Amino acid sequence: HISVLKTTKGDAVLISVGALFVGKIVEEYSPELKYKKGDECGHFEFGGSTVVLIFEKDLCSLRMDLIKNSEKGFETEVKMGEPIAVFKG
Repeated sequence: HISVLKTTKGDAVLISVGALFVGKIVEEYSPELKYKKGDECGHFEFGGSTVVLIFEKDLCSLRMDLIKNSEKGFETEVKMGEPIAVFKG
């Protein structure tokens, strides 16, 4: 499922990816509602999965450990609530 997240700084795209043994992806996001940081937009039922975030060019700066580990081909664990980027400006 693809969701476009509109912010005052620019747009981002959230892609929910169901992995092996995921029962379903439950999207609770509704485009007509306003959300704030930390609000739930959905969840995965049964099993693990991932999300892909796509940001507008130069919208934010990613955490350096994510960049360095990705360059080396390493996975970086990110827990719920941990920041992965900050808006520029």
